[in-house]
Amino acid sequence: MTTDLEPRLLRAFLAVAGEGHFGRAAQRLRLAQPALSRQIQQLERQLGVQLFRRTPAGAELTEAGRAVLPEARRALAQNERVVRAARGSRTITVAAPLPSPPGGLLAEAIRRLRERRPEVRVVVMDVDDDKQSAALAAGTIDAALSWGGAGSPAVRGEALVDEPSVVALAAGHPAARGDRISLGELAAEPLLFPVRERRHCWAKLDAAAEAALVELSPVPTAPAAVPDLVADGLGVSVVPASFRLGRYPDLRFVPVPGVCGRMSVLWRRDEAEPAILDFVAGCRAAAAVLVGRHPEVWQPPRPSFAGTAAA
Repeated sequence: MTTDLEPRLLRAFLAVAGEGHFGRAAQRLRLAQPALSRQIQQLERQLGVQLFRRTPAGAELTEAGRAVLPEARRALAQNERVVRAARGSRTITVAAPLPSPPGGLLAEAIRRLRERRPEVRVVVMDVDDDKQSAALAAGTIDAALSWGGAGSPAVRGEALVDEPSVVALAAGHPAARGDRISLGELAAEPLLFPVRERRHCWAKLDAAAEAALVELSPVPTAPAAVPDLVADGLGVSVVPASFRLGRYPDLRFVPVPGVCGRMSVLWRRDEAEPAILDFVAGCRAAAAVLVGRHPEVWQPPRPSFAGTAAA
C-alpha cells in the first residue's frame, strides 16, 4: 500500500527540523502553532513513526526523524522540479558570495548561460557558506558558487579557481600604500568580517592566524556593509583579490601573504535540468577565461591547495 505524502506536511516537518522549535517553525511558516502541531501529528500517523522528541529547549529529531530528513528534502526538491517542468519554467536560482565583482565568475557564467539559453532567467541570492549544501538538497537553490566544498552526499562540487586574499583599507589608511600586510599587523586593526555568512572562510583565516601565533578578533559585519564601512575608516577587512576589479574608489587593496581561497561550483548530484547543467558548464568556461585574463587574481586550482579562504 502506497502512502501519498502532502508537500505541506513535508514542509512543516522541515521547518520544525530546521528551527528545532515548534513556535519558531510556526512563525516561519506563518501558521498558528496548534495547526503546525496537527500537521506533524498527521505526518507521523501516515509514516507510523515519531519524528520529534519534545525537550525543554524545543524539539529534537528522533532516530526515525533523522532518517526521514534527507528524503523529505529530496522529495520537495523533486516536487518543485516537476512543477517547473509542467509550467515550462525557465528560472534557475543561484547562490553566490555577494557583492560580486564585475567581470567575475558569477557575471561571466551567467553571460555564457544567456548566450546558450537566452530564455533562462537567473535569480541570484546570497546563502551562508554552511547552508548552501542543505539549500541545494532542499531545492531552495539550483547551484552555488562557494568558498566551501560540497557538504552533503546529495551535492557535487568542482573546484574552479584559486584566488589570493587582500586586505581592504580606506584610501587614507597609513598602510594603504604598502606592498603587503602581515597577519600580525592585521590583528592590530578592527577587522570587519562576515563571520556568520562566511563561516567556512573565517574558520580557515582564523586557522592561518593561529598557525602564525596571531589572534584575530573580528567584528561581525554583513557582507554588503563591509566596503562602505571600510571606506569610512571604521576598520579593515580581508576580501578576495577580485575586489580590486570592483568600483571602490575609496578603497585600497594590499596583499596579505599566505592567505588564499578556492571557489567551487556546487549542484545536485542527481541534477538533470539542462539549464542548470549548462550553468555549471558556464562556470567551468568562465574560470578558464578568467585565469587567462587576470592571472594576478585567479589561478587554476592547485592539487596541493591548503590555503585559507577569503570572505
